[in-house]
Amino acid sequence: MKAKEIIELMNDWALPILIDHWDNTGFQIGDENKEVNRILVALDLDMEVYEKAVKEDFDMIITHHPLIFKPISSITTSNYKGKLVHDLIRNEIVIYNAHTNLDQAENGVNDELAKLLELCNPTALKLSNLDFESSYGYGKVGDIKEIELVDYIKQIKEKLNTDSLIVYGNQERKINRVAICGGSGSEFIYDAYKQKACIYITGDIKYHDAQLGAELGLTIIDAGHYHTEKVILPVIKEYLEKEKNCNIYVEIWERPSPLYKIY
Repeated sequence: MKAKEIIELMNDWALPILIDHWDNTGFQIGDENKEVNRILVALDLDMEVYEKAVKEDFDMIITHHPLIFKPISSITTSNYKGKLVHDLIRNEIVIYNAHTNLDQAENGVNDELAKLLELCNPTALKLSNLDFESSYGYGKVGDIKEIELVDYIKQIKEKLNTDSLIVYGNQERKINRVAICGGSGSEFIYDAYKQKACIYITGDIKYHDAQLGAELGLTIIDAGHYHTEKVILPVIKEYLEKEKNCNIYVEIWERPSPLYKIY
């Protein structure tokens, strides 16, 4: 199957029209006519992912986060990003990513997160600023069967396969309405409050973000950028493998970049 056919498949799911104005994502490196037999799927593309791709003869790497996000003025081997791009081109590896469009897509990052955390009838936390009426947007908010927060925290850790969470605000409460946003979702704290959520689960919460949540009476759970977005990787794999004309091998890279450990 040619790379351009796989890109078309991904774009049919993660619609390019959903790419936010500040984002830079899509087909970034390679020959669209390259024959692809092996795809490596990862959240990020770093040197470790590249080295695995070369060693194990992967033809294409699909990531969530863009490799080329900010404009680059040169591609040389004198810096990390330049060397990575240079080596990918030299080894003829095709690079495609789906970022904000996959965040907002149907059955994308936030739909999958909402499904894992058992939200009923989830709707967009913040609707997209598209030129037409739609239900697309960032995050999700929905109801759950009333439960003690401490018990729901145990469920979150189990569902996301993580050993630790940071919980800000009132922790001695029952909850029945949950807002979520995969990745960095601090800009939607007030939206979670307006949508009457009891708790908001996202990543990359800063000190003053936590203060705002406390002022609004909203408990915020920082489950980490990686852990709230890694949920989409097996969905990408399954989506490609289900395509009847897509007879390719797909493997998931299951490590965060950069690698980290909480002591």
